[in-house]
Amino acid sequence: MTDGIINIDTEPARLLEFTSDKFNPASYLWKTGGTIVISFIMAKIKGAFCQLIKNITAQGFYFEIPTPSNRMKEIEEKQGWHYCQREHEELGLIDFLTNKPSPGNTGQEIKQ
Repeated sequence: MTDGIINIDTEPARLLEFTSDKFNPASYLWKTGGTIVISFIMAKIKGAFCQLIKNITAQGFYFEIPTPSNRMKEIEEKQGWHYCQREHEELGLIDFLTNKPSPGNTGQEIKQ
């Protein structure tokens, strides 16, 4: 899978079951190295997001969710993900959730 945008219903998206029957067609992912960034998705059916996370990790990728919603933070507590911050060259300091092992998760973990 090459780096860059992963549009819904493309071959890389189908490997992750990131399809228009489960997600809004405007949704997309972004791959950089061994990480898939989940920054703009809208699930159509309950459980689709959790299954996407499982599919991403089953393919051997880490994930990052920048600027997570309060709902994502609740899920993070149950799943044992890490809530971190990192400096972005254009956006400044950003919060994100990740499943990368701490502390080598490319960000600094925030103790809540």
